[in-house]
Amino acid sequence: MVHNGKATVDHECCRLAGFLSGIVRGLIFAFGFPAVLLAQPTGLLPGTTPWDFPPDIAAEQYTELRRYFEAGITKAAGRRRIAKYDPSAVREDLRRTIGAVDKFLPQQAVVKEIGATAAFTFSLVEWPLLRLGNTGSTSGSSGAMVKQYGILLETKRSGKHPAVVAIPDASLSPADIAGLTTRLPQREQFARSLAVHGYVVLVPFFTQRRAFSQPWLEDRAWLVRLGYQVGRHLIGSEVQQVSSAVDFLEKRQRVDPERIGVVGSGQGGLTALYSAALDTRIKAALVANYFDRRERAAFDESEDRMLWKHLERSGDAEVAAAIAPRALVIDRGGPEVLSEFERARTLFDQAGAVQAIRCIGEADQVHGPATAAIERFDEVLHPDVEWIISAPQTPHDPEPFYAIANAQFSQWQARYRNIAIEAYAERDRKWQPDTSSLANYRKWSQSARERYLDLIGRFPAPAGALEPRSVKLYDEPGFTGHRLSVRVYDGVHAYGILLVPKGIRPGERRPAVFVQHGFGGKPEDILGVVDNSRADPVYAKLGRRLVQRGYVVFAPMISVQNSPDRNAIVRRSHLLGQTPVGIEIQKTGRVLDYLETLPFVDKDRFAFYGLSYGGFTALWTSPAEPRFKAVVCSGHFNDWNLKTTDLTEGTSFVFYKDTLDMFNFDLLHNFNHSDLAWLTAPRAFMIEIGATDGVEMEPRRFVDAEMERVTALYRKLGIPGRGRIARFNGPHRIDGAEAIPFLDEMLGWTPPRRNFPR
Repeated sequence: MVHNGKATVDHECCRLAGFLSGIVRGLIFAFGFPAVLLAQPTGLLPGTTPWDFPPDIAAEQYTELRRYFEAGITKAAGRRRIAKYDPSAVREDLRRTIGAVDKFLPQQAVVKEIGATAAFTFSLVEWPLLRLGNTGSTSGSSGAMVKQYGILLETKRSGKHPAVVAIPDASLSPADIAGLTTRLPQREQFARSLAVHGYVVLVPFFTQRRAFSQPWLEDRAWLVRLGYQVGRHLIGSEVQQVSSAVDFLEKRQRVDPERIGVVGSGQGGLTALYSAALDTRIKAALVANYFDRRERAAFDESEDRMLWKHLERSGDAEVAAAIAPRALVIDRGGPEVLSEFERARTLFDQAGAVQAIRCIGEADQVHGPATAAIERFDEVLHPDVEWIISAPQTPHDPEPFYAIANAQFSQWQARYRNIAIEAYAERDRKWQPDTSSLANYRKWSQSARERYLDLIGRFPAPAGALEPRSVKLYDEPGFTGHRLSVRVYDGVHAYGILLVPKGIRPGERRPAVFVQHGFGGKPEDILGVVDNSRADPVYAKLGRRLVQRGYVVFAPMISVQNSPDRNAIVRRSHLLGQTPVGIEIQKTGRVLDYLETLPFVDKDRFAFYGLSYGGFTALWTSPAEPRFKAVVCSGHFNDWNLKTTDLTEGTSFVFYKDTLDMFNFDLLHNFNHSDLAWLTAPRAFMIEIGATDGVEMEPRRFVDAEMERVTALYRKLGIPGRGRIARFNGPHRIDGAEAIPFLDEMLGWTPPRRNFPR
């Protein structure tokens, strides 16, 4: 028996077998499977070449996926460079991408003065933006709502003056750049500097990048996850808040509404850039310490900058060009700021406004805009500087600013969460299937399947040779096992372990079952060929049990061996509107293509059985891969609204830093778990669930309702036996007591009596 993952092939025997292959080729058709094995080099699967198995297959797989998505990002950049630029299309795409889609309430501002210098006053301002929800009780009736908060620096002089919305980096507070704290030296208090230059300045409060309200995750990342699920994004909310700030400034007595600009640094630079692109009332934008070539920066930066399909559509240059012919000043940025500026400048030139964009490259290390950048900005809005102003007094009590920051966080949290609750009704409106016949149901489900494919990402159909490679891993009395590699795309291959029962008769074709490991696992764990005290209590030696039952068994490896690497793939793929599970589905399809070539596999009897992350993979794979006639989702099926947005349940994914893969842009308005299962119907689908499985949300009534939607559909379709729930009294693990007979029944398989497991 061979159990070593580094088992090698006798290359001399391989060459000899190659010499003899011409002699025995005719035996393949005369004698079936045994002859096929004779035609192969010793120890290899049919049709494969020897595989020098790498020392770290997980690292290799991660590297392949990172390179694949990074190459896709590079290709997308190339497509943008040759496409005809359309600023209105860029604006519309950007608005959708950042989720800037809410309609704000009529503005009723409250202004409260908190300090003054000889030249201007400091005031706290606030006004309502949105109710906490859109319908019914979620909208609230107690006056609770999302509000805009800010610090207003307003000149005491009469007349009309230019105005600026000033936005600090996410590491700073509005009070810091307004000169109301001592955190920054005076030259870096750029909101105050702008006021000194003669502007009316409004500094909005935005959520900071720190663990202020939720200690397990940065506040911004927490809110981004909640918003992401319902087609919103903190970036979009803040961009809309800037537009609301412009509304406020336009109405101030001392503001010239034709001279309103926006200035931001760091994260504030991003917000300033996007705001000016979308709001044409903004006459000038100063973007400091942000502008760059996004192809790498977008996935290396903070999680709260993750945007769905962002780089498929535009980089910083395309967004900047949506500002033309209005003015844009770029002040420093990332390492490739100058090359991206030149791209933007070319697009400004196409708009006949090449003089409207400037780049300041001074190596000034201030947090905010450099003096030279502000001077360029002044040339557009023409402030009237006449006053020499002494430094303002710093307030003694910072608590009001902390309270405002916490209120802003809590209000957006409630808003995003309530939209998730409202998504139940939105899905109910979309999911009204025609169950009058199986044919009508299939026809109805096509549009839902298209939405599903948009959600996992559109991938090119794999083409070209499969290039299968193998190496023997197991030789047991009842079966053999091989590591198998199949080409998917250039530089990307699928990997897993294939178990083949011994004693298959010539011409006989067996059903095949994919068994999928969970997070942190590998194919060996779920196969259970070699005893493993850690894996066996969880996976119950599922692969071994099935191969002893006479099935051909394949255990794919998905790239979930560690959280940071998985998150890195998510960050790259989402920028293209793709997902890791989407490319894993492509891998699955190529393995199926190879298995269909084997003379002992029945291509009409494939099934999929996965636990935990494997259950996730089963649920998401089955709608895209109709060759799976039966699917078992074990230890994963949930109410996805609650599982990804609940603020108190301990297993809610918002509590786990490295679970980005569970979040898909605008998922909850389109799919819950039952809806994904519906896309598997009328093929067979089983949910396996343990009574004490901590992965399932509590109270179980929410999960029960989702499961009931699945079985109800199968009843309406007249095929109740194909949609089932297998409950067992146990924790998060494979049970199999009902699931394995379910596979037998759905695949029409009667196991040979001698192969029954003991």
